[in-house]
Amino acid sequence: MSSPDSAYTQCYRLRGEGDIAAATATQARLREHGMCSFFNWDPRPPRWRFFYETNLSHAELDQLLGPLRARFKIVIED
Repeated sequence: MSSPDSAYTQCYRLRGEGDIAAATATQARLREHGMCSFFNWDPRPPRWRFFYETNLSHAELDQLLGPLRARFKIVIED
């Protein structure tokens, strides 16, 4: 697990569709590799977004999320 004072080199904005369980499942997959922050929720239709600070590359992040990307229509923005 990463400590809050770690120096991360990358920051991404992730957004996806689904209820709070979808956002939680996504964050759980990422927790050990960085820090999730600034969660925002748009209930119509259910959409969520958050910032993710990490040392992972975009490709590594994509691989880590695996099938969740398609299931929750996750978009990763640099």
